[in-house]
Amino acid sequence: MKIAIFGVSGFLGTKLKEEFEKEDHRICGGDLNKDLKFKVDATNSKKVSRFLNKEKPDFIIDTIGLTSSLECEKDPKRALLLNYKTAKNIALWANKMNIPLVFMSSSYVFDGLGGDYSEEDSPKPLNEYGKTKVMAEKEVLKLKKGIVIRVDIMYGFNGFDKPNGVFQKILKNEEIEINHPEQIRQPVFVDDLPKIILNLVKNERGIFNIAGPDKVSMINFMRLLEGAVRDKTLIRETSKKDLVEIPKNSTLSISKINLLGLKTTSLRQAINSIKNQINSE
Repeated sequence: MKIAIFGVSGFLGTKLKEEFEKEDHRICGGDLNKDLKFKVDATNSKKVSRFLNKEKPDFIIDTIGLTSSLECEKDPKRALLLNYKTAKNIALWANKMNIPLVFMSSSYVFDGLGGDYSEEDSPKPLNEYGKTKVMAEKEVLKLKKGIVIRVDIMYGFNGFDKPNGVFQKILKNEEIEINHPEQIRQPVFVDDLPKIILNLVKNERGIFNIAGPDKVSMINFMRLLEGAVRDKTLIRETSKKDLVEIPKNSTLSISKINLLGLKTTSLRQAINSIKNQINSE
Protein backbone atom coordinates (compact mmCIF):
# COMPACT_ATOMS: atom_id res chain seq x y z
CA MET A 1 0.00 0.00 0.00
CA LYS A 2 0.96 3.61 -0.43
CA ILE A 3 0.51 5.61 2.77
CA ALA A 4 0.59 9.38 3.16
CA ILE A 5 1.79 10.53 6.58
CA PHE A 6 1.33 14.18 7.51
CA GLY A 7 3.81 15.12 10.22
CA VAL A 8 6.16 12.38 9.07
CA SER A 9 9.27 13.92 10.65
CA GLY A 10 7.76 14.00 14.15
CA PHE A 11 7.99 11.41 16.92
CA LEU A 12 5.06 9.25 15.85
CA GLY A 13 5.52 9.96 12.13
CA THR A 14 9.12 8.75 12.25
CA LYS A 15 8.11 5.48 13.91
CA LEU A 16 5.23 4.88 11.48
CA LYS A 17 7.41 5.51 8.43
CA GLU A 18 10.16 3.16 9.58
CA GLU A 19 7.81 0.32 10.57
CA PHE A 20 5.64 0.57 7.46
CA GLU A 21 8.68 0.55 5.18
CA LYS A 22 9.87 -2.67 6.85
CA GLU A 23 6.68 -4.26 5.53
CA ASP A 24 7.31 -2.87 2.03
CA HIS A 25 4.63 -0.20 2.16
CA ARG A 26 5.43 2.92 0.17
CA ILE A 27 5.45 6.14 2.18
CA CYS A 28 4.88 9.67 0.96
CA GLY A 29 5.50 12.06 3.82
CA GLY A 30 4.10 15.55 4.07
CA ASP A 31 5.66 18.00 6.50
CA LEU A 32 7.26 21.42 6.82
CA ASN A 33 10.70 19.88 7.31
CA LYS A 34 12.92 21.40 4.63
CA ASP A 35 14.96 18.21 4.36
CA LEU A 36 11.97 16.11 3.28
CA LYS A 37 11.27 15.22 -0.32
CA PHE A 38 7.77 16.66 0.09
CA LYS A 39 7.47 19.90 1.99
CA VAL A 40 3.74 20.37 2.53
CA ASP A 41 2.05 23.17 4.44
CA ALA A 42 -1.13 21.45 5.62
CA THR A 43 -2.62 24.79 6.70
CA ASN A 44 -2.97 25.51 2.97
CA SER A 45 -5.79 23.47 1.41
CA LYS A 46 -4.48 23.94 -2.15
CA LYS A 47 -1.06 22.59 -1.21
CA VAL A 48 -2.66 19.64 0.54
CA SER A 49 -4.76 18.81 -2.52
CA ARG A 50 -1.78 19.23 -4.87
CA PHE A 51 0.27 16.81 -2.81
CA LEU A 52 -2.47 14.18 -2.43
CA ASN A 53 -3.62 14.39 -6.04
CA LYS A 54 -0.05 13.81 -7.17
CA GLU A 55 0.74 10.97 -4.78
CA LYS A 56 -2.64 9.19 -4.78
CA PRO A 57 -2.15 7.27 -1.51
CA ASP A 58 -4.32 4.34 -0.43
CA PHE A 59 -4.88 6.02 2.93
CA ILE A 60 -3.73 8.99 5.01
CA ILE A 61 -2.49 9.35 8.59
CA ASP A 62 -2.63 12.82 10.14
CA THR A 63 -0.19 13.19 13.05
CA ILE A 64 0.10 17.00 12.83
CA GLY A 65 -0.50 18.98 15.99
CA LEU A 66 0.65 21.57 18.46
CA THR A 67 0.80 19.09 21.33
CA SER A 68 1.95 21.36 24.16
CA SER A 69 -1.10 22.34 26.20
CA LEU A 70 0.79 25.37 27.47
CA GLU A 71 1.72 26.56 23.98
CA CYS A 72 -1.87 26.10 22.84
CA GLU A 73 -3.09 28.21 25.75
CA LYS A 74 -0.56 30.95 25.04
CA ASP A 75 -1.38 31.04 21.33
CA PRO A 76 -4.93 29.76 20.67
CA LYS A 77 -4.86 30.99 17.06
CA ARG A 78 -1.83 28.85 16.29
CA ALA A 79 -3.44 25.93 18.12
CA LEU A 80 -6.55 26.30 15.98
CA LEU A 81 -4.45 26.46 12.83
CA LEU A 82 -2.27 23.42 13.56
CA ASN A 83 -4.74 21.19 15.41
CA TYR A 84 -7.95 21.96 13.55
CA LYS A 85 -7.37 23.70 10.23
CA THR A 86 -4.81 21.15 9.06
CA ALA A 87 -7.13 18.25 9.89
CA LYS A 88 -10.02 19.94 8.11
CA ASN A 89 -7.95 20.46 4.96
CA ILE A 90 -6.75 16.87 4.92
CA ALA A 91 -10.25 15.52 5.64
CA LEU A 92 -11.68 17.52 2.75
CA TRP A 93 -9.41 15.83 0.25
CA ALA A 94 -9.64 12.39 1.82
CA ASN A 95 -13.39 12.66 1.33
CA LYS A 96 -13.05 13.70 -2.31
CA MET A 97 -10.64 10.84 -2.98
CA ASN A 98 -12.83 8.43 -0.97
CA ILE A 99 -9.89 7.01 0.97
CA PRO A 100 -9.48 6.35 4.71
CA LEU A 101 -8.10 9.05 6.96
CA VAL A 102 -6.62 8.21 10.37
CA PHE A 103 -6.53 11.22 12.69
CA MET A 104 -4.42 11.16 15.85
CA SER A 105 -6.37 12.73 18.69
CA SER A 106 -5.82 12.77 22.45
CA SER A 107 -7.17 11.74 25.84
CA TYR A 108 -7.13 15.49 26.59
CA VAL A 109 -10.54 15.78 24.91
CA PHE A 110 -11.88 14.76 28.36
CA ASP A 111 -11.98 16.69 31.64
CA GLY A 112 -10.13 14.00 33.60
CA LEU A 113 -12.56 13.92 36.52
CA GLY A 114 -13.22 10.21 36.22
CA GLY A 115 -10.74 8.53 33.89
CA ASP A 116 -11.19 5.23 32.06
CA TYR A 117 -13.06 7.04 29.29
CA SER A 118 -14.70 4.98 26.57
CA GLU A 119 -15.25 5.86 22.92
CA GLU A 120 -18.91 6.58 23.74
CA ASP A 121 -18.18 9.19 26.42
CA SER A 122 -18.83 12.80 25.41
CA PRO A 123 -15.74 15.02 25.21
CA LYS A 124 -15.41 17.78 27.80
CA PRO A 125 -12.07 19.48 27.12
CA LEU A 126 -10.51 21.74 29.73
CA ASN A 127 -8.06 23.66 27.56
CA GLU A 128 -7.39 24.97 24.05
CA TYR A 129 -5.48 21.86 23.05
CA GLY A 130 -8.40 19.60 23.91
CA LYS A 131 -10.94 21.96 22.33
CA THR A 132 -9.11 22.10 19.00
CA LYS A 133 -8.73 18.33 18.96
CA VAL A 134 -12.49 17.92 19.46
CA MET A 135 -13.14 20.29 16.57
CA ALA A 136 -10.81 18.27 14.34
CA GLU A 137 -12.40 14.98 15.39
CA LYS A 138 -15.78 16.23 14.20
CA GLU A 139 -14.39 16.95 10.72
CA VAL A 140 -12.87 13.48 10.42
CA LEU A 141 -15.97 11.70 11.73
CA LYS A 142 -18.02 13.27 8.91
CA LEU A 143 -16.15 11.00 6.50
CA LYS A 144 -17.39 7.57 5.50
CA LYS A 145 -13.84 6.34 5.98
CA GLY A 146 -12.76 8.47 8.94
CA ILE A 147 -10.91 6.97 11.91
CA VAL A 148 -10.20 8.96 15.09
CA ILE A 149 -7.57 7.48 17.37
CA ARG A 150 -7.43 8.87 20.88
CA VAL A 151 -4.14 8.18 22.61
CA ASP A 152 -2.70 8.94 26.00
CA ILE A 153 0.95 9.97 26.27
CA MET A 154 3.19 8.11 23.81
CA TYR A 155 6.73 6.99 24.56
CA GLY A 156 9.52 5.08 22.86
CA PHE A 157 12.92 5.31 21.19
CA ASN A 158 13.49 6.15 17.52
CA GLY A 159 17.26 6.58 17.65
CA PHE A 160 19.67 9.09 19.14
CA ASP A 161 19.54 11.37 16.09
CA LYS A 162 15.74 11.23 15.71
CA PRO A 163 12.76 12.70 17.60
CA ASN A 164 11.95 10.80 20.80
CA GLY A 165 9.04 12.67 22.37
CA VAL A 166 8.98 12.67 26.18
CA PHE A 167 12.15 10.57 26.16
CA GLN A 168 14.21 13.30 24.47
CA LYS A 169 15.40 15.17 27.57
CA ILE A 170 16.26 11.95 29.35
CA LEU A 171 18.49 10.88 26.46
CA LYS A 172 20.15 14.30 26.49
CA ASN A 173 20.79 13.99 30.23
CA GLU A 174 18.80 17.16 30.92
CA GLU A 175 16.88 18.04 34.07
CA ILE A 176 13.12 17.55 33.79
CA GLU A 177 10.50 19.40 35.80
CA ILE A 178 7.14 17.70 36.43
CA ASN A 179 4.46 20.26 37.20
CA HIS A 180 1.64 17.73 37.66
CA PRO A 181 3.37 14.76 39.32
CA GLU A 182 0.16 13.07 40.51
CA GLN A 183 -1.62 13.22 37.16
CA ILE A 184 -2.71 9.69 36.20
CA ARG A 185 -1.64 8.58 32.73
CA GLN A 186 -1.92 5.43 30.66
CA PRO A 187 1.23 5.59 28.50
CA VAL A 188 1.25 3.83 25.14
CA PHE A 189 4.41 2.33 23.62
CA VAL A 190 4.81 4.00 20.22
CA ASP A 191 6.00 0.72 18.65
CA ASP A 192 2.46 -0.68 19.11
CA LEU A 193 0.79 1.94 16.93
CA PRO A 194 1.85 0.95 13.37
CA LYS A 195 0.38 -2.55 13.59
CA ILE A 196 -2.80 -1.36 15.29
CA ILE A 197 -3.35 1.40 12.73
CA LEU A 198 -2.95 -1.01 9.81
CA ASN A 199 -5.50 -3.36 11.38
CA LEU A 200 -8.03 -0.59 11.97
CA VAL A 201 -7.72 0.84 8.45
CA LYS A 202 -8.54 -2.52 6.88
CA ASN A 203 -11.82 -3.07 8.67
CA GLU A 204 -12.95 -0.29 10.96
CA ARG A 205 -14.32 3.26 11.09
CA GLY A 206 -15.12 5.64 13.95
CA ILE A 207 -13.38 6.34 17.27
CA PHE A 208 -10.82 4.06 18.93
CA ASN A 209 -8.87 4.49 22.16
CA ILE A 210 -5.27 3.32 22.19
CA ALA A 211 -3.38 3.29 25.47
CA GLY A 212 -1.13 0.95 27.38
CA PRO A 213 -2.47 -1.59 29.88
CA ASP A 214 -0.84 0.15 32.88
CA LYS A 215 -2.03 3.24 34.76
CA VAL A 216 0.63 5.29 36.50
CA SER A 217 1.27 8.75 37.95
CA MET A 218 3.21 11.10 35.71
CA ILE A 219 6.14 11.33 38.11
CA ASN A 220 6.47 7.54 38.39
CA PHE A 221 6.14 7.12 34.63
CA MET A 222 8.98 9.54 33.94
CA ARG A 223 11.16 7.91 36.58
CA LEU A 224 10.56 4.51 34.98
CA LEU A 225 11.61 5.90 31.61
CA GLU A 226 14.65 7.54 33.16
CA GLY A 227 15.66 4.23 34.70
CA ALA A 228 16.11 2.83 31.19
CA VAL A 229 19.24 4.96 30.67
CA ARG A 230 20.63 6.15 34.01
CA ASP A 231 20.64 5.55 37.76
CA LYS A 232 20.82 9.11 39.08
CA THR A 233 17.52 10.99 38.76
CA LEU A 234 17.35 14.42 37.15
CA ILE A 235 13.57 14.55 37.45
CA ARG A 236 12.02 16.83 40.04
CA GLU A 237 8.56 17.98 41.01
CA THR A 238 7.77 21.67 40.74
CA SER A 239 5.23 23.92 42.40
CA LYS A 240 4.86 26.44 39.60
CA LYS A 241 1.51 28.14 39.25
CA ASP A 242 -0.61 26.36 36.67
CA LEU A 243 -0.88 28.30 33.43
CA VAL A 244 -3.19 25.75 31.86
CA GLU A 245 -5.77 23.36 33.30
CA ILE A 246 -5.14 19.70 32.46
CA PRO A 247 -7.06 16.48 33.14
CA LYS A 248 -6.15 14.92 36.49
CA ASN A 249 -6.91 11.44 35.16
CA SER A 250 -6.55 11.03 31.41
CA THR A 251 -6.83 7.24 31.29
CA LEU A 252 -8.79 5.49 28.56
CA SER A 253 -10.75 2.27 28.32
CA ILE A 254 -9.11 0.02 25.73
CA SER A 255 -11.71 -2.75 25.79
CA LYS A 256 -12.86 -1.89 22.26
CA ILE A 257 -9.48 -2.55 20.62
CA ASN A 258 -8.92 -5.55 22.89
CA LEU A 259 -12.17 -7.08 21.60
CA LEU A 260 -10.73 -6.69 18.09
CA GLY A 261 -7.72 -8.74 19.20
CA LEU A 262 -5.41 -5.72 19.38
CA LYS A 263 -3.17 -5.54 22.44
CA THR A 264 -0.70 -2.98 23.77
CA THR A 265 2.60 -3.56 25.54
CA SER A 266 3.03 -3.29 29.31
CA LEU A 267 5.34 -0.64 30.74
CA ARG A 268 7.79 -3.28 31.99
CA GLN A 269 8.02 -5.03 28.63
CA ALA A 270 8.27 -1.76 26.73
CA ILE A 271 11.07 -0.36 28.90
CA ASN A 272 13.03 -3.60 28.50
CA SER A 273 12.56 -3.26 24.75
CA ILE A 274 13.75 0.36 24.87
CA LYS A 275 16.87 -0.69 26.79
CA ASN A 276 17.65 -3.27 24.10
CA GLN A 277 17.08 -0.72 21.34
CA ILE A 278 19.40 1.78 23.00
CA ASN A 279 22.12 -0.82 23.59
CA SER A 280 21.99 -1.90 19.95
CA GLU A 281 22.51 1.64 18.61
